[in-house]
Amino acid sequence: MKRESSAFAPFLKLLLPHWPWMGLGILLGIAAALSGIGLLALSGWFISAAAAAGLTPLTAKLFNFFLPSIGVRLFAITRTAARYGERVVTHDATFRILESLRDWCYRCIEPLAPAGLARHRSGDLLNRVVADVDALDNLYVRVLAPTVIAGGSSVAVAVLVGIFTLPGALWVVTALIAAGVGVPAWAGWHGFSSGRRISTETAVLRRRIVDGVHGMSELLVYDGYPHYAGECMNAHDRLVGEQQRMHHIAGAAAGLVILISGLAVAGVFFSAAPLVTAGAMGGEMLALVILAALAAFEPILPLYTAFQYLGQTHEAARRLSELAAEPPLVVFPDEGPEAPLDAGIRLENVSFAYDGNRSSALEAINLAVAPGERLAIVGETGSGKTTLFHLLVRFWDPTGGSIYIGGRPVKDLSEDALRRQIGVVSQEAHLFTASIRDNLTMARPDASDNELWHALETARLADFVKSLPEGLDTWVGVSGRMLSGGQARRLAVARAVLKNPPIWLLDEPTEGLDVENERRLVAAVLDAAADKTLVMITHRAAGLAAMDRVILLDGGRIIESGSHASLLKADGRYAALFASH
Repeated sequence: MKRESSAFAPFLKLLLPHWPWMGLGILLGIAAALSGIGLLALSGWFISAAAAAGLTPLTAKLFNFFLPSIGVRLFAITRTAARYGERVVTHDATFRILESLRDWCYRCIEPLAPAGLARHRSGDLLNRVVADVDALDNLYVRVLAPTVIAGGSSVAVAVLVGIFTLPGALWVVTALIAAGVGVPAWAGWHGFSSGRRISTETAVLRRRIVDGVHGMSELLVYDGYPHYAGECMNAHDRLVGEQQRMHHIAGAAAGLVILISGLAVAGVFFSAAPLVTAGAMGGEMLALVILAALAAFEPILPLYTAFQYLGQTHEAARRLSELAAEPPLVVFPDEGPEAPLDAGIRLENVSFAYDGNRSSALEAINLAVAPGERLAIVGETGSGKTTLFHLLVRFWDPTGGSIYIGGRPVKDLSEDALRRQIGVVSQEAHLFTASIRDNLTMARPDASDNELWHALETARLADFVKSLPEGLDTWVGVSGRMLSGGQARRLAVARAVLKNPPIWLLDEPTEGLDVENERRLVAAVLDAAADKTLVMITHRAAGLAAMDRVILLDGGRIIESGSHASLLKADGRYAALFASH
């Protein structure tokens, strides 16, 4: 049990800043519960007393109808107001808690990007950020608040019944403990494993659905949809099976609570009835204590559900804690030197190998790029070109050697300083599910429309955007799927142009373009980056003649270096690649 509670410890700490709202919600919940108990008990007394008073004209004339009716109305109004206030405050507190949980979760995920996140499937991450975080609001909404409310109202009812009959109070206390502690414990014991499996199967099903939607084209083309849909249905059936088991447990727990409440009412009746017979208690007071005992079980009812699903909540906490405990592959200093003085790049004996790979992606790379120099990196697929870019922007750290930006070790730069210094157009640049404007302004939120159009002109995309009915506000679709591959690539280039950093890293910026548009885009980019340090990965000849230097990578090593013309004259590997261009 200690191990189970320790899983919630980090998340209980996240609740502490919200204790004023949580406490207010609990107090209003107790007020609503006590008002409900008072309403039912007083109404029972009022009806019974009025009926007894009406037996004779004299007692009917003397009976005070006004004060009890005022009490009934007061309890009814208080119950309604307290219940409304409790719902408003509790939901507000819940949303604040969820905000804190999601912020905490995002802060745990962010340092893992992108290298650490490559170990996780997108559907699994989505499930942790959404479903697992949502499951944790049970700690307050379904566990903490209802438990305190039920405990407070139970004590009040036990005291009320004890004033009139101690044996009856013992019956009530025993029944409340059985219904408020025993039944939830039983439901939690039997539902714990199913709750954990529901969390797991939900993650599996969501992961399969997300992967299936992303790969729908391939599933249809290769006729793999029936098999994949069958796997999704199997996961769905397993999830439904566990949910059905939980419903059976919930039904049994509800029946036990109703049975126990009935026994409590019977116990109070048989304890108090002799007092009525002996004249020590009026019949109307018997109605009051019986109905108060019955009403005490209303706050108890939510408890078995809360503890029944505690296993699901625990599994969600475990999965999130597992993600939070994953160490980032790259750690930036909290504070570092300001942006480098110049835009030079230097690699000294840099090597790198991916996890689980025996061979190195890069090996003993020594390279210096002067400020304002234009460098092209060419080589076959798998030669280490993109890996070199990832090291420059610190997606990974080299396994050997050192990297310097502006004469300073890149490890000494804060993340903000490094990101301000470098702009990247990656090989698979991501476009957000938003408008063209939003995808551009993420590079510079304060950019004017004129600056946006200038960036699009440079990327040779302005004419296309102007032809769209909504222009800059055109929706690009999920991951930019409303655009062609070439248009998406040019939009990514426009984003880099808008940022205008001292160092530009371009990974295959002309992929997907025809020869003429490729030539124009390269010329425009070279013109826009005239005074910048530019490093471009390419396997095409466009723009190579305009580069100050070209290096050829093979097997993670620099095997040739020089200008485009000199490398062609050398008649080596480089010439074999580009002589025909």
